[in-house]
Amino acid sequence: MFPQEPCGPHFLQNPDTSPGLPGPARGVVPLRHSGGMADESPLRDQAEAFLADAQARLTAALAAGQSGSAALQRARIGQALLLLGRPGEALPEFDEALRYVDLLRADGEHERLRMLQSVSASLPMPGENLVDLDALEAVSRFGRAQALTQLGQWLAARTAVAEVRPFARGWTNRRLRKALDELDDEIARADGTSREAIGALDRAITDPRLPEGDRRTARYERAVHLAEREQYDEAMRESLLLIRDCDDDPALTARARQVLGAALAGLGRDDDATASLVEAFDGFRAIGDASAVVTAAPGLAWRLSSTGNPARAVTVLESALPSARELGDAAAEADLQAALGTARDEAGDLVGAIAAFDAAVSLAESLSDPIRAADARHGEAIARGRRLDPHDAVEALALLEAARAAYADNTMPERAAECTHEAASLLGRLRSYDAAATRYAAARDEYRAIPEVLRADDPGALADCEYNLAVLTALMQTPESPPPPDAFASGGHGMRHAGTAA
Repeated sequence: MFPQEPCGPHFLQNPDTSPGLPGPARGVVPLRHSGGMADESPLRDQAEAFLADAQARLTAALAAGQSGSAALQRARIGQALLLLGRPGEALPEFDEALRYVDLLRADGEHERLRMLQSVSASLPMPGENLVDLDALEAVSRFGRAQALTQLGQWLAARTAVAEVRPFARGWTNRRLRKALDELDDEIARADGTSREAIGALDRAITDPRLPEGDRRTARYERAVHLAEREQYDEAMRESLLLIRDCDDDPALTARARQVLGAALAGLGRDDDATASLVEAFDGFRAIGDASAVVTAAPGLAWRLSSTGNPARAVTVLESALPSARELGDAAAEADLQAALGTARDEAGDLVGAIAAFDAAVSLAESLSDPIRAADARHGEAIARGRRLDPHDAVEALALLEAARAAYADNTMPERAAECTHEAASLLGRLRSYDAAATRYAAARDEYRAIPEVLRADDPGALADCEYNLAVLTALMQTPESPPPPDAFASGGHGMRHAGTAA
């Protein structure tokens, strides 16, 4: 596992730890399963016709007061909606079917009539209105479990699967048991422990009934889970085999290269890791996968910048901005602009950095997102503070104060304290020693008031304040003396202080 890097939106994020992405292979773009058929599927028309038929039959059943038939049509409508990829609409249909079943059971007359018609030779066989309630409940509960799975409500889906299990007992219900096992595996792949997921994926990979494309996808997911378990040798091997076997699938190849990059990074092969991640990013751009480009860019830019190539990081982030705009994702665009500001600053382009941070602030304000705006203002203050130009220093101090106020108002005291700390270090570098001492003392007191767990991302901060207060005491007694070279150090874009007193 890699050390935690700061994860505010203006940071170039570590692909191994940035939030929202799988495991230590952070920055890997996950495959998503829609659960329904694609719009262009030749089966879609059949599903639409099935839905229309069930809706018409439901209307007729309700008009005739046929509760059993109405329950059956509710379940059929739910099945059609699942096929059409509309699980949010399917779920209440299955719930309504189950409500009808409960009412019919409580009444008792339905089952009495069904039994009577089943055993009497003089009566016709049970019709649609005298549906088998056990079978209908099984179908409806299974559909409900499918809908919850497609909606990503994993805990509820697991519960729903367990509720269907009693209906799957016996030799004649083996198809339902198999379907439940497959649904359990789907849930495990998405939400289970790595051990559960890998077991489910192994079954999918060796299932001859699955299309080759589905088995390849399972191999990709297995490689991701291996990386999450820090089994980097196996993850590397699986990724390399997948790259070899799917040269006809550029999207999956690009994703496999991402997992390969994460595995190589875990093995300490940083140059090879970066090369693989660059190839993956280029692959996403080549196939026009805007979502993957936006997701992968910050992690790749962080890696490039941290290995001494901020100019390449700038190129990556600039190339990702059109994808964010294509998606209409203003939040992602704001994050990319903030990361671009950091990269440009590290590449020595102050004017470009300020422009990017300003763009990030504007986007964040359009989203009414004060934390994103504060992060971008903090980033711009760091960039301006590097130059020690009086005009930039004044701007930097104003930006830090604005960011500090936003953090304090939004219950982020550790970042508010960092802004006070950063202002103190800037004043120290400007030789405004009295003002610097006031700010360092204020930052020290703010840190002391914060629970230690909230200071974990910057463990040297308090020691740095105390060290610089001691330096300032000495300097104010002998103002002609130069400060020590390690005094008044900036926390930088990562909000990290070395703790020079340690």
